[in-house]
Amino acid sequence: MGNSPSSSNGTLTIVLDSPQTPNSNFIAGRTLTGSVYAQATNNINQVRVEAYITGKERTRVRYTETTYHTDSKRTRHHTRYRNAERSIYRVNVNLGQVENVQAGSQFRFPFQIELPHDLPSSMYMARNGGYSLINYKFKAHVGGHHKVEQLFNVMSAPLSMQPVANLVPPIVRDIQSCCFNMGNITMAARIANTRIGRGETAIIDFACKNRSRQRITSVTVDIKQEVRWTAGYHSEYAKDALARRLFNRTERWGEMSKEEVKAEMQSRQKNTDSHRDRKQQTLQTIHKAVFDGENRVLLNVPASALQTYSGALVQVSHRMKIKITFDGTCIDHPTITVPIYLGTPTSYGAQIASPQPSIPVATAIATPTPSAPPMGVKPSAPPSEAEIDLAAPSAPPAEWAAAVTSAPVVVGHAAAVVGGNANDFDQASVFLPVAEVVPSHGNLINEIKVAVSPSDTVKKRLDDKKWAQVFNAMTPMEYSSVIKAVAIEFDQPDIAALIA
Repeated sequence: MGNSPSSSNGTLTIVLDSPQTPNSNFIAGRTLTGSVYAQATNNINQVRVEAYITGKERTRVRYTETTYHTDSKRTRHHTRYRNAERSIYRVNVNLGQVENVQAGSQFRFPFQIELPHDLPSSMYMARNGGYSLINYKFKAHVGGHHKVEQLFNVMSAPLSMQPVANLVPPIVRDIQSCCFNMGNITMAARIANTRIGRGETAIIDFACKNRSRQRITSVTVDIKQEVRWTAGYHSEYAKDALARRLFNRTERWGEMSKEEVKAEMQSRQKNTDSHRDRKQQTLQTIHKAVFDGENRVLLNVPASALQTYSGALVQVSHRMKIKITFDGTCIDHPTITVPIYLGTPTSYGAQIASPQPSIPVATAIATPTPSAPPMGVKPSAPPSEAEIDLAAPSAPPAEWAAAVTSAPVVVGHAAAVVGGNANDFDQASVFLPVAEVVPSHGNLINEIKVAVSPSDTVKKRLDDKKWAQVFNAMTPMEYSSVIKAVAIEFDQPDIAALIA
C-alpha cells in the first residue's frame, strides 16, 4: 500500500485500528482510530506530523472520437478517456510535533476521528473501459515531506429500524393483443420494507385476478441496480439484476373463455349493477389476499450490492419490479415498479462497537505487506494510480514498544468539510473547497442537488441567520421545487418536514 516509506531522515507508518465488522469496513458516524508512527534515522531539529482524510468520487468514461481527414478522405476513430473527481469529505489533523529528535527515536501519534454520519459507502463499478468509485484515504506527512497514505473502506450509517412499507393498491389493467382487447387483470402488491439492508431479505406479497383470455405463464419479482457516472460531457452506465424470484400460481390466475370475456365487456359497457358489484368484490378480494400474505416470496439482496446514492458524478439507484407474463406474442405484460433504498443493515447499528486502539508488540521493525487486490473488475484501460483499490486496514507495525506516545488527538465531525466541486481532469487534480454561497432559493437548490446529504445541507442553512429570509419568503412553488431537487425519493419527506 506504500504506507511505510523510508527516507534519509526516517520512516513514517500509518496504522488504522481494525473495526469490528465482518468485512473490515468503518461505519459512518463512528470513530476512526489509529496511530501514525515515526522513526528518525538521523538527528533532526523538529518533527511535525500532520495528517488529513479525504473521500472522493472518481470517474472515468471511455468514448470514441471521430475525425475526418480531408487529405486522405478517410474517417478515423480514436479511443479517448475522460476523468473527473469530486471531494466529498476532508478533515485536517495536526498530530503534534517533537523538538530536538535524536537518531533512532520512535514516536507514536494516536488519533480518534469521528466520521460524519452521512458519508456514502466505498464502492467500485467498472464497465466498457471506464469506472466509477468512492474511496477514502488517510494521508500523513512530516512538514510537507515524506508523505504516506492508507486506503480504508467506509460503510454508510445503518438504516433506521422503522420500516418504510409500500402498498400498491388493487389496480385494473386492460390486456391488449395486436390492438384487440383481451380482457383485463386486477393486481396489487405490498413490500414490507422498501429500505433494505445489503445482505438482508425483502418480503413481497402479491395477488391478481385474471379476467382475460390470455394465460398467465409466470409472475416474477426482481431487484435491479443501475449505476450512472459522468466525466465532463460524457457518461456511462451499468445495469445489473441483483435478485429474482417466481410467485406461486393460484386459482385466480386462470384465464376466462372467449364467451365469458365477451359477456364481461358487454356488462362493463352497460355499467350494470352486477358489473359494479363484481368489480368491487374483486378489488376487496385482491386487497385482502395481499394483506393476508397468500402469495409471498422472500428475495435475498446480495451483500455485494452497492448503496443507493446520488452524487454529483455517481448515481446508484435500485428498483423492485413485478412482471406478469402472458402466453403468446404482441401481448402487454403488466408491471408494478417500486423504488427501493439499499443501505447498511440495521443490525450493524446495535452490535458493532467502535474499534479500540491497538498496542504494538515488541519485535523487529517490518514493512507492512500490501493488502489484497481490490474488489470488483478492473477496467480494460485502468487508471495509472492505484487508488481504485478498496483496501482493508493494514496490520500494525511490529516493534514500537519503546516509542514515545503523545496525547491522543480527538477530532469531531464538525471539523470536517463535507462536499466539494466536481472537477474534470486529465492529470492529477487538487481539492476544491466549497465557496461561500450567497443566500437565495436558486443556490439552495443547487446545493441540494450536489450535496452528500441533502438533509444536513438544509439543516445547516436553517441554522444560518443569513438564510432565514430565503425560507420565510418561500412560496408553495418554491417549496415544491426544493423537494423535487432531492434526487433520492426516500429523502424527500425529511426535507419537506424540515422546511415546512
